[in-house]
Amino acid sequence: MIRHPLPFAVPLIAFIIWLVAPAGVWGDCAGLAAAIQQASRGGDLQALADQARRIPTEPDCADEYRVTLSRVAALGYLREVQRRLAGGGSLADQETLLRQSLGIAPTWQAQAMLGDLELARKRYEAATLAFQEALGLINDPVATPKAPPEADIQSIFRKAAECRLLAERYVGVPVNHRSGSAEGLALTSVRGWAVQRVPLPVTFETGSIAFTPKGEQAASDLADYLLQQNPPEVTLVGHTDDRGADQENLALSKRRAEALAAYLREQGFEGRIRTEGAGESQPIDLDDPDRYTQEEIWALNRRVELVRY
Repeated sequence: MIRHPLPFAVPLIAFIIWLVAPAGVWGDCAGLAAAIQQASRGGDLQALADQARRIPTEPDCADEYRVTLSRVAALGYLREVQRRLAGGGSLADQETLLRQSLGIAPTWQAQAMLGDLELARKRYEAATLAFQEALGLINDPVATPKAPPEADIQSIFRKAAECRLLAERYVGVPVNHRSGSAEGLALTSVRGWAVQRVPLPVTFETGSIAFTPKGEQAASDLADYLLQQNPPEVTLVGHTDDRGADQENLALSKRRAEALAAYLREQGFEGRIRTEGAGESQPIDLDDPDRYTQEEIWALNRRVELVRY
C-alpha cells in the first residue's frame, strides 16, 4: 500500500508553470508550445500526444528548445496523473500514462512514481532500477533544470537502497551514457545533498561471514567502484537484526565488516579501510516501515554500510 503516492504533487504544477512561463524561451515555436500548454491544462491527452509527435519535426523550433518542449509535454501527462490521483484514482491505474510520459521525455517524477508502484507490488528489482533512474535524472541539470526539495531526494535514495537490499538478485548501478560515470546509488551527492551512508547489499550466509551469491556480486561491484574512484579512506559498518544475544550480534557484525574489508584488499584496493560493528544498535532508517513485513525489516537490518565522511 502506497501511503503517499505523489509526495511532489503540489510542486509539479508549479514546476510546469515555471517551465513554460518565460516569454521568448520557445523561439519561433510558440504556437506549438501554446498548443501543448492548452492540451495539458485541459487534460486532453489525445491532443497532447498529437502535439508531442510534432516536436521532433516542427520546422519553426530551434533544436535547443526541443528537449525543453518535450519535457513540458511529458509533464502534461503527469499533470493528468495528479488530477486522477486527487480524484481518488490509484497509482496502479496510472501506469499507462506514466509510461506514455516517459516515451516523450524522461522525468524524475515519472520514474519515482513507477518506483513507488513496483515497490507496492514488492517487485524490488524493478523498483530499484526506477528509483535509481530518478536519482540520475534529478542529478542532471539538463533533464531537471529545477531540483526537487532535498526531502524528496532523500526519500527516493532511501527507497532505492531499501529495494536493492530486498531484491532477490543483485541490482547494479546505472552508468551515465555521456560521462561514463556511475549514477544512482553510486552518487556521492545529488544536487547538493551529500550522500554520507549507503546500505550495501553485501549479504551473508546465516550466522556466517561467508558471502551469499548476491553478496559476492555486490562485494565485487563495490571493489570495482572503489578501484575506479580511489578514495583515500572508507568506513564499513556491519549491522545485524535484533534477534539473538546483543554481544553475539555485535561480534558478528564486526566480523562481517572485516570480511568485506579483507575482500576489498584482496581485489587491490589500497586505501585505508576502517571497520566497525554496530550489531543491532542502529536499525536502518526506513522511508516507511509500515510497507514491510517483519521478515523484510530483519533482512534490511542485516547489512553493511559504506560511510563517507
